[in-house]
Amino acid sequence: MESIGTFPTHLSSYIILEGIQETIIIADIHYRIQWMNSKAVEILGPLMKLYGINDIHDVLGQSMDLFHSSPGHQQHVMQELHSTHRARINIKQRYVAETVIHPVYNENGDKQAYLLMLLDVTNQAKQAERNQAIIDELSTPLLKIWYDILALPIVGSLDDVRGKKLAERVLEACVKEGARYFLIDLSSLKELDDHSGYHIHIMAEALRLIGTRCLIVGISPELVQSLVHYDYRWTTFSTVQQCIAYIMKENHMTFTSTKSPSSK
Repeated sequence: MESIGTFPTHLSSYIILEGIQETIIIADIHYRIQWMNSKAVEILGPLMKLYGINDIHDVLGQSMDLFHSSPGHQQHVMQELHSTHRARINIKQRYVAETVIHPVYNENGDKQAYLLMLLDVTNQAKQAERNQAIIDELSTPLLKIWYDILALPIVGSLDDVRGKKLAERVLEACVKEGARYFLIDLSSLKELDDHSGYHIHIMAEALRLIGTRCLIVGISPELVQSLVHYDYRWTTFSTVQQCIAYIMKENHMTFTSTKSPSSK
């Protein structure tokens, strides 16, 4: 969809980006930081010391990989990015922020840079109530669907802390129960954020290494829209019933009715 109206000639992109009271960063096509508005300097300046950067000017030219625990994964997301991408990041386990990343194109449609906005940079201490909610979510027991099939519904986002703890619980349960299949139910999600997708992918790979098949269920049309940006080679199903039918077919099993034939 094209814009409408006439853009004021007396306004420059610099004036607009500087005037927006949000933390804005521009990085080049190689993910190197090129510019930060004054709000970004104010908010991020003190936080850069957590990365060993005492002078905010030294951030210029730094790769954004510095701020990611999985730079390879993040680069893949950026390369495949064609529209606005949202993710929640954790800064050295002390601060959290919502990020909005958008690719910038020239007149020929070539990707030239990335515009990043960090929204609501919050001290980790203020997340205590949210962390408690996460602990409560983790206390939800794993579901035993069949003697060798376990399942877990994912509710909410998976950050680094929750993702790692959840993976530990799942792997321990699968080994203990001798599970051949593990179902991850995403039916409660309308979209999959970057961190959640990454941790589910890591969990699926870890399950594969212990001999457990990971199957993803509850894939809605809305959820598909957020999955197309990723290169996860998951086996997915819309419903649990479809997944169970797949497992039964794979094991040459069929349903047998226990009801007596109705008399005519």
